[in-house]
This record gives sequence, structure tokens and C-alpha cells, in this order.
Amino acid sequence: MRTWSTRYVPRVAALVALLVAALLSGVLTAPPAQATNDCPPPIRQVLNQTPPTHARNVALTFDDGPSPRWTPQVLDILAARGIHATFFVVGRRVAENPQLLRRIVAEGHTVANHSDTHADLDTLSREAQAREMDRASEAIYAAAGVRPCFFRGPGGSHQSTSVKELAWARGMTIADWSNDPRDWAAPASPSPSYQDTIVQRSTNPVYAHPIVLLHDGPPGNYRQNTVDALNRIIDSYASRGYAFTDPAGRAFTNSRIQMHYNALGGPAGILGRPVTDERRTPDGRGAFTYYENGAIYWSPRTSAHAVRGAILGTWSALGWERSAVGYPTTDELPTPRKPGAFNHFQTGSVYWSPATGAHEVRGAVRELWSGLGWENSFLGFPTTNELPTPTKPGAFNHFQGGSIYWSPATGAHEVHGAIRARWAELGWENSALGFPTSDEYGIDGGRRSDFQHGSITWTPAGGAVVQQGG
Repeated sequence: MRTWSTRYVPRVAALVALLVAALLSGVLTAPPAQATNDCPPPIRQVLNQTPPTHARNVALTFDDGPSPRWTPQVLDILAARGIHATFFVVGRRVAENPQLLRRIVAEGHTVANHSDTHADLDTLSREAQAREMDRASEAIYAAAGVRPCFFRGPGGSHQSTSVKELAWARGMTIADWSNDPRDWAAPASPSPSYQDTIVQRSTNPVYAHPIVLLHDGPPGNYRQNTVDALNRIIDSYASRGYAFTDPAGRAFTNSRIQMHYNALGGPAGILGRPVTDERRTPDGRGAFTYYENGAIYWSPRTSAHAVRGAILGTWSALGWERSAVGYPTTDELPTPRKPGAFNHFQTGSVYWSPATGAHEVRGAVRELWSGLGWENSFLGFPTTNELPTPTKPGAFNHFQGGSIYWSPATGAHEVHGAIRARWAELGWENSALGFPTSDEYGIDGGRRSDFQHGSITWTPAGGAVVQQGG
């Protein structure tokens, strides 16, 4: 019996919540739960430059989006340059454009809180200030399943004691800026001269750790001059050896799990909302996040894949990534012709159907089953995990229509129908016949399977007859 390390406790707790509500369809549901905030402790000062984590680093920040017209252009440029930035988004605009927020997160950028309605926080009560922060964070979480670690008040309205205390209490560091190109004042038409101004103000004064304020919104404002200046701003900093960081001077974490989660639809997709933060696997080789309806596991060799429902339950019982099958190599996929689903893993598969539940198949048994046609073969779905033969070296899986037995001496062979029933009566591999040495094959007037110490022949007239020896 496995002794559980305390490192597994968060994973077990999340899985128990999922399994309690397992449905016959193999899709799990759980009560809505909120992920804990995985932000580091907030820096308790307003940052107008980044902390000196590099000799030179710059934080590019964009306010007032997301905007269907401007944000995609900004993202395209950042992607082409391999640069990441921080997007201070407005809650109401996130609610209108959740797919844009998911793209921002999926491409490895940082999402930050810029209030819900873009109100001047200095004109609001403390309670109203808190609502502006909380509603924006809720919109961000609802769209992409992440929590913002930074806050910036509209128009810089984040200097009051009240706003600072509220932001810090919510785990958010406040980011001001050092370089304001006033791109929000650009003409509402292409202006090469103002683009020059945006570049000059974004890069001067010259600081070792600047935070640059730019805008990709609001949607109704003209931001093409900002877009057209962005490449030159990046060129200026890159040519002088600046690292591009978040406002706290940290490198961007381009989480493959988060990217895959967003590709599956984020909180509105099949997995639902996160119920854990992203965590390292106990084997130290990968990472995982649990959601209301499943999990995503990642490793460098397998990338990120979703496992859910009864398949997740079986994999967890086997030992997760430390089991004989390793990490998942596919998402859960439907079986093509029969009701069911499966995940492939590094060294095996778990197959589920409404009639059989979820069972693991691997090694030579799986190889033979796949050669026969997987679940579409006469064997159908597995009805057991791979199990060791009790008294001799070997292993087997039972299936709906038969069994596959393997031993080091004989390899893997299937046995089914009346021949299997007769072999079972004799005692399986512990009988005088031993393990099968052939699959069932046709002979004149009947069928036969060969074994280590004989054969079983079936005919319509005589049934299954044992021949020992040979």
C-alpha cells in the first residue's frame, strides 16, 4: 500500500472534491471554488520604477484595454518580437472582451487591475474604491482564471492611503510609471511626428529600471500612433541591453498549463474554474493545476494535457505521474465509434466507457490490443487494469470480449469465447496448459488457441476440447 507524502495532500483534497461528484459520463463536477491568490507578498510602496533585479530592465505597460481594435495589434507586435508586457485592464472591458484577456494570458503576458469602470478613485468612498478593485479582479478571474498581482488607479489615482491599503490587502503591488509618453493625447489620425514623440518620451529620461506607460484602449480612442511607435520603443531598449520584465522586475512566466487552459476555453470551458494554484509535481519533473472538472498536467517531455472524470480517478489510484503509465500525452478524447473516452500516457492508456468504467492498459498487452483495433475490436473496452498473474511471472487485462495474457516466455496473446471459458475452468495460466502462445486462429471446422503445454480446439459439434502436450 502506498504511503502518501504530505506533498500530495493538496492534490488529494482537490481530487476528492472532484470524485465525490463523478457522473456516469466521466465528466466531474464540483461546487464553485476560488483559487487562492498565488501572487508574492505585495511590495508596500508605489513603484514608479522597477526594483533593481537586473543591471537594466524595463516594464512595458498598457492601460485601458482590452480593445478589439488595438489590443490584437499590440499582441501581434509583442509576439513577433518575443517580448512580454503588463496589461492594466478595465473590468467592464474584460467582461465585453473575455477572449482578448484569454489571449493576453495565453501568450505569457501579465494581467493587472485598472479598476472596474475607470473611475477617478480619489473621488470615491473607501467602500466604492474597494468595489472598483474587486469587480475588476472578479471579471479577470471569470475570463481567464487568474488573479491580478498589480494595481494601477485610473489617471494615477493610487497615491491615497485608502487606495494603497486596499490594494495591498488584496495582494496587489501598485505600479505607477517613470516614462509617460502621453500617447493618450496623440491626434486621432496617423501622425509620424507624434509617433516620434511617443518613442522619445518612452525612452527618455534614461533610467536603469523604467516603467513605461502606454495605452491599448479604451476601444473608442485612437491608438494607432501607439501601435506604430511600439517597435521602435522595443528597439531602443533591446539595443541597450535591457531585460523586459513585469513592474516588480520579475521575468515573465509563460505557463504552458495556463496557455492550455485558455485554449480549452478558460473558466467557461470543460474544466471550469481553478481550485488550486499551479504546483510542482512531487517527482520534481512537472507541474499541475486542478480545476472544478479535472486537471492539467505538464512535463517538459509531454507538454500540457487535461485529464478528467473517471479517467483522472483511475490515474490517481495508479499513482499519478509516478505510476507505470507516467504523464498524459493527450487530452481526454472521445472514442471514435463507441460511447467512451481515453487519455494516452507516456507508457500506456486509460480507456473509459459507460459500461466498463475507466481502466489502464499498457505494455505488450496494449500493443496487441491496439493492433486488433482498440475498443472497436472483438475484445471491446478493458474491464480491468493490467494486473499481475498471481503465481507466475506475467500480466493480463480482461476486456468485454475476452482477455490478453502476457509472460516473458510467451509474449502477449488474446484468448476469448468458449476457448477462454474452458481455459478459465482449468485454472488460467496456473493450469497444466500454462500461458497462451498464440492468438485464437481458424482451423478446418473450428477455432484453436495454442498454449505452452497444449492447445484448446473448439468446434460447433464438440465444443472446447483440450489437447495437452506438444
